[in-house]
Amino acid sequence: MLAAQRGLEFGADYWELDVHKVADGTLVVFHDDVLDRTTDISTHPDFSDRRSRRIRDYTWDELQKLDAGSWFITSDPFGTIAAGEMSANDLDLMRGQRIPSLKEALAFSRKHNLPVNVEIKNQAGAADDLSIVGDVVDIVHELNVQDLVLISSFNHDYLAEMKARYPEIPLAVLVENKHPEDIVAYLQRFGCTCYHPDYQMIDVALVSRLMEHGIRVAPYTVNDMDRAVSLASGGCFGIITDYPLSLRQRLSR
Repeated sequence: MLAAQRGLEFGADYWELDVHKVADGTLVVFHDDVLDRTTDISTHPDFSDRRSRRIRDYTWDELQKLDAGSWFITSDPFGTIAAGEMSANDLDLMRGQRIPSLKEALAFSRKHNLPVNVEIKNQAGAADDLSIVGDVVDIVHELNVQDLVLISSFNHDYLAEMKARYPEIPLAVLVENKHPEDIVAYLQRFGCTCYHPDYQMIDVALVSRLMEHGIRVAPYTVNDMDRAVSLASGGCFGIITDYPLSLRQRLSR
C-alpha cells in the first residue's frame, strides 16, 4: 500500500496489482506464488514448522503476522536506496508493511479515484478452479469500483470465465514469450479492450495494427526510460513500469 500511495503522489495514471486466493478464501495482493522472497517467513518463529511456503496454504490471519516490507530495504532491488532516492521516513514506513487484502487495495482506488489493473494470478495447484473470478468481481461490486477496474491474467481461462459471466468488466490478455496465433481474432474472442505483452515482444507496426481494431497496448515491465518513451510515442496506451516518477518526468519534458 505504501507503493500505491507513492505511485499516486508521483502522478501515475493507474496502478497494477496481483491477486491470490489464500487458504480461508480471502483475496490478497501479492506477486509471488511463494512467500520466501518478499516476507520474513523463513525466520518467523510462528512458522518454523511449516513446510509449505505457498501463499495459498496460509490464512489471512497468518499472513498478517508477516513483515512484507523489510526485504526491500535489505535487497534494494532497484538500487534506489543506494542511490539516495529513498527518504529515511520511507525506509521506516517499509519496515513491517503487511500483505494487503484486495478489499483494502480497491478501497484505496475508490477513495482516490485511481484506476487499477487487477491481475488474477494463476492459482498454484488449483489453476482450473475458476471460483476466484467470481470472488474478485464480488469485491469489485461491493466497493463499487466497476468504473476503475481492468482485469488481466496470464490464465486465459479466467478471462473466458470473466467474459461469459461479467461482460461489462474490461479485460486485458497478458502474454509472454510469444503472441497468440491470429492475435486480433484471439483477443476479440475474449472481448478484450487491452493487450499486455512483454515489452520485448512488440513493435510499432503491431501496436498500430491492434489500435486499428480498437485494442490498446500496455507493455510490461518497461524500466528503461528511453524504451518507455519510444513505446509511448509509438502509440502504446499505457506503460507498465517500476519507475512511474521517472517516466512521468520524461513524458513531461
